[in-house]
Amino acid sequence: MTEITLLRDIAHGGRIAQPARIAARLAAFVGTARTSAHLAVYDFRLGDELAEPVVAALTEAAANGVDVRIAYDASKPATGFAKLGADPAPPGTAQWLHSRLGESKVGLRPVTTPSGQLMHDKYVVVDGRRVWTGSTNFTDDAWTRQENNVVRINSTALGAAFERDFEQLWESGDIRRTGLGDRGTITVGSAAVSWSFAPGEGPAMDSDLVAMVSGVRNRLVIASMVVTSHALLSALARAVDAGVGLSGMFDAGQMGPIARAWARSRSAASAQALADWTTVSARLVGKKSTPYTPTGVHDFMHLKVLVCDDTVATGSYNFSANAEANAENQLRITAPAIADKYAAFVATLVRAYGRA
Repeated sequence: MTEITLLRDIAHGGRIAQPARIAARLAAFVGTARTSAHLAVYDFRLGDELAEPVVAALTEAAANGVDVRIAYDASKPATGFAKLGADPAPPGTAQWLHSRLGESKVGLRPVTTPSGQLMHDKYVVVDGRRVWTGSTNFTDDAWTRQENNVVRINSTALGAAFERDFEQLWESGDIRRTGLGDRGTITVGSAAVSWSFAPGEGPAMDSDLVAMVSGVRNRLVIASMVVTSHALLSALARAVDAGVGLSGMFDAGQMGPIARAWARSRSAASAQALADWTTVSARLVGKKSTPYTPTGVHDFMHLKVLVCDDTVATGSYNFSANAEANAENQLRITAPAIADKYAAFVATLVRAYGRA
């Protein structure tokens, strides 16, 4: 079984009840756990109203003997988010988790990273066979003011893959040497579902995206906060030049500084990236998100979605030059109905922001 939840900025078409519904769904998802609930989350900071059902579900499960553990990013850089192609997350996850869960039986583990990298996952694995993943952090802004998605899949094989990644993060407390060789494909219902984890499979994840674009025939849709992978940009530009219809969204607040940096650079690689981005972005609509401050609203167009014909790639993995060295996860789902749902959602966003 595969379930998709699509989130919109409540100031731009999203429903007011959306954040409460996500909190209730996450609490219910954790509440089904009988043996284990393992979470790897980049940013986990909720206000009191949204936190209440989630914290209650986690603490109650742990009190009932369920192995509840949370691995979280401990190495958020202070600056340079646009350059890194990363979503800014102010420090606070560690403090929030310890203040809400530190006295409970929930295990907490900070995960460190090399300089400039992130433990950027956002997933939950329940009983080793139910997976919650996608682009969505566990914050008020992520559930309220950003475009995001959640994918829930019931599969023992997929759950085992996410469990392997989680245990590597938990045991080492470091993203390095995680994800290597952890990729595969299974069938869930009528859908083919492929998975992979960075940093171990980071270069292959980028190559998978390029291969999807290079093989496209009829439909090419992208919705990504940033697009800074030079290989992916080149593939997208070639597709446009070949007459493939490209549509989609990006975050103008994040891509603007990157494009200006490419323009200032004297390197041939930056010049080519800028040329490719000029070709690609002419077919896309940008969300003019609020300039980043630690305490301001974080209303980024936060999706990481690529639709090529009947295949959707999504997960925590930004389509950036930096992401392949982060701890990330990516799913590639081949199913016409799911691809149609994502393509229709992005088209709705394009219409909404194209009028802005």
